[in-house]
Parts: sequence; C-alpha cells; structure tokens
Amino acid sequence: MNNRKIIGPAIILILLLLTSASGDYLVVSRSANIKNLPQGDADVLAKAEVDDSLALLNDGAQENGYYKVLVPGQMQEGWTYRTLVRRYPGDLPSGTPVSGTSYDVLTQFCTSLTAQQQAYAKRHLSLGKPQAVFERVREGYTLAEDGRLKIPVWVQYSLRPADLDGPAERTDDFAADTSIPAGGRSELSDYYLSGFDRGHMAPAEDMTRDARVMSECFLLSNMAPQIGAGFNNGIWKSLENAVRGWVEQRGELTIIAGPVFAVENDTVKYGTIGDNHVAVPTHFYKIVVDANDPQNIRALAFMIPHRKFVQGQYTEFLCTIDDIEKATGLDFLSALPSNVQESVESVKADSVW
Repeated sequence: MNNRKIIGPAIILILLLLTSASGDYLVVSRSANIKNLPQGDADVLAKAEVDDSLALLNDGAQENGYYKVLVPGQMQEGWTYRTLVRRYPGDLPSGTPVSGTSYDVLTQFCTSLTAQQQAYAKRHLSLGKPQAVFERVREGYTLAEDGRLKIPVWVQYSLRPADLDGPAERTDDFAADTSIPAGGRSELSDYYLSGFDRGHMAPAEDMTRDARVMSECFLLSNMAPQIGAGFNNGIWKSLENAVRGWVEQRGELTIIAGPVFAVENDTVKYGTIGDNHVAVPTHFYKIVVDANDPQNIRALAFMIPHRKFVQGQYTEFLCTIDDIEKATGLDFLSALPSNVQESVESVKADSVW
C-alpha cells in the first residue's frame, strides 16, 4: 500500500510534466477512439467527441499514423489516429469563455486559437461572427475567405480613436496569405497586369497602431479586385475616410466589409483575374455599427456598385443590413438579442452621421 501511495503521485507528476512540455495540442475534428496502442485493432481506452481538446505528447511524433495523447479526464496515455484530429500551436486551452457573455457564442470557434488570438476575437467579434470558410484572426481585423472566390466574404474589426494615432506608415508589402492553402487563395501574379487594384477591406489607414498590424493588412486575404480610378481611389476611399471621421467623433465602431455578387435575370455573373480565377465582385458592402450605447445601437450600411464613378457619393447607396444579408447570405450581428438585431438591421438610415 505504501509503495502505491508513492508511485501514484509520481506517475501523475510525470504525465503533467509531459503535458506541459508539449508545445502543441490536438482538437478532435471527428469522433475518435483513443486506444492503448498505436494500431487499429488495439483496445479502446476512451471516446473523444468533436471539439474535445487533447494534450499532445512525445513532441508530436507519430507512430503508425497515430498521435500519443493524454486521455481526457484520466491520468493515462493513449493513441488517436491523425486524420481524426487537427493539430494547433500553443498550450492546451485552460478553459472556455464565461457563460452568459456575448463571447460565449464564439466558444467553438475559439478552441483552435491561442490565448492572444482569443483576446483579439473577443474584441473584433463582440457583436457576432458570420459563418465562413477560411477564418483568420489577426490583431487588427478578422476575416473569412472563400476558397473558391479567393477573396474574403467578410472582414470585421473594431476601430477606436487611439488606433488611428499609431506610428506605423503604409508599407505596401503586399503578399499572399500562405496560411490559406495554395489553390484556395489569390497570388500576387493574379493581380499583375490585370487592370484591377488590390482593394483593401480593412484599409491600411485604419492599421497604423504598429508595423506588424500594418503589414498584416497587406495580405491578399484582406483584399479583392477593385477598379482603381473612380472606385478604389474614389468612392470607396471616400467612404473609408468618412468611417475614420465617425470613429473620431463617436468612439469605437465595428466595421464589416466585403463583396457582393448580384443576381441579374436569375443569374450571377462575375469576371475573374489571374490563373487562380480570383473573383471580381459586382458590388461591395460596408457596415458601420455604433454599439457604445447598448440601449441605442446605431448602424449605417452601404452597398455600392463596382464601377468607375465619375460623379456620385457613397451616401447615395445607403441600404439596410437586411439588404446586404439577403444579397450575401451572411448573418451579421448575431450576438445581439434577436429583437435588437431585427430592429438595427431593418432600418435604412436617412443620412450618415
């Protein structure tokens, strides 16, 4: 009995050391059996369900296609097959967000994020997270890119007056987003001699807080093909400038921008550029939300045709958020109570702020 009392805690201590030494962890993508040996016919120790997090042992080394893990809720080791799990960098998540907060809707999304990324997501997505394909969280903004279109379907971020006073200068260090698989992203070559600008959804002038944030906004996953003169350097730029003015006047705002592919005669037609067939939108939308007073949330929404404007102001293209949701199939501001969401999204502003 005495020997068991001594050996038991020692085994637990060793396992804890192994766990803390591991730099990565696994998240179960499909229900997985955790087995006592790295082979298909081995005995099952436990069942791991989708989104369970598993401590990764042996520095992530594989044996027969199996990862060695710490069995959840048990102080013993087991093996799970590599195709049933996804590996993420960083320490095993210590817990989940506090229940009952708006951040609670992001719990599943945040299981794959580092603690720092979770903090960024909590800030930028406090009003809700639209559905997406390749979702990415960065300090300055969050986004979702469609791997078929090779452009973001939404880019969402909060912007505060202090964010506009940073020291970073525009870098123009455009680069492909290599976190998205080749074939599912745009490349610099797609834009070369295409006749289109690399149009920011989260503009560089909003990302001056430091050099890294500025550089990240030049990833192509934050961009879509835009006509230069008369659009990117015209009406779209004017709207971006106006948003910064509203931030200075009103305080923190949430901004969402992205493409629209309009239906005409029951058909959606759009051009593409480059070898990767990067989609050229028919319209662009921008949503600006002032939630500083939870009892009086205000919003502006714009859907602007993607063409060269010789004349015309963004104010001509005010619409409702409902209009944009209908055109894109996205669900915005999902963290708001349903009655508030319905009220905010159904109103077309009479004028800008």
